[in-house]
Amino acid sequence: MMYLKAVLVVASLFFTAVTYAQPIDLKIKKNKVIAKIELAGGVETDLELSFENSLGLTKDSIGITAELVDITDPALLSRLPSALTTTPAAFPMMITIEPPASMGLGFNGVTHIDIHTHNLEYTPNTPLRLYKASLGQDFRDITVTTGAGSWRARGHMGDFSQFIVVTDLRTSGTVINAKLNRLQTLLTSYSNQMDTVTATSLSDKYNELASAVSQQDYSQALVHATEFNDIVSSNRGENIPDVWRSSRDITNVAGELMAQVETLSFSLRLAL
Repeated sequence: MMYLKAVLVVASLFFTAVTYAQPIDLKIKKNKVIAKIELAGGVETDLELSFENSLGLTKDSIGITAELVDITDPALLSRLPSALTTTPAAFPMMITIEPPASMGLGFNGVTHIDIHTHNLEYTPNTPLRLYKASLGQDFRDITVTTGAGSWRARGHMGDFSQFIVVTDLRTSGTVINAKLNRLQTLLTSYSNQMDTVTATSLSDKYNELASAVSQQDYSQALVHATEFNDIVSSNRGENIPDVWRSSRDITNVAGELMAQVETLSFSLRLAL
């Protein structure tokens, strides 16, 4: 069991001068990372990362930092998908997970990220969501569950980068279509990294899923989403690459596809 005390330099909410954050307490055990993050102004969260299988996971290799953000900053707002998506004033925290390339961290498949904060309150049908982005790129919803205990959420991912909590007031149809479109983009981009039979099976299943969504038959769409995930899961490692490495020399195709269809399934369930 190992602990890390990291002093973070963070921007204050409304000023450019930097202040020193309270420490991050970091515990690493086998395939799990447990962190308590405390920033200025009482902005706090418990963070947990769970890996199916990891290699080289240490306090130095995971690369977790956090900062306060100005929720009115145009640069931040431009990274959100809509004017109906905003960062809650009670939790203006951005977490960055960028493992150093030279530290040899790797994992297989999907990684789970769990956020739990007392700064936010859970209510039924809460619009609070967990968002993720590559460094400096657009944020997107990766939520797969939300729950009580103040407020908690889980997301799935096939790689790392930046995370924020967002109040998402878009309609369920808008969210579902956005997630479906991203799934298509990923499938198109990664089809040349799979064998032909697997790529064709996933393309056919995606078309069935998209057809059900277009008819707003979300129950049937959920069935097809599960079947899509099953195809990826049964072919990962052999016919679909499923490894992420800190050297960033390969793409965790299976992890990305499974994470995307799982957050789509979350939104489909909410729309039933």
